Amino acid sequence: MMETAQDICGMTKGPCRHNETWWWDEDVAEAAREKQIMYGKWKKENTKEARMECKKSRQNAKRVKRKRNRRNVQMT
Repeated sequence: MMETAQDICGMTKGPCRHNETWWWDEDVAEAAREKQIMYGKWKKENTKEARMECKKSRQNAKRVKRKRNRRNVQMT
């Protein structure tokens, strides 16, 4: 039955490569922007201080994303 369905309908190429980020709000977007800015600053300056700022912004972005995802899971 599966082979017949594949012969008649065909197959898709696979799952979509671009995931939808419908759960992102302004807080998550701001954290992601800050993370990108700090990464660029670190790569440009190449100092320990810039690296630590980048690390802190990355941790903050993760924290904001987790907080937002937990809120969405509880809502559904």
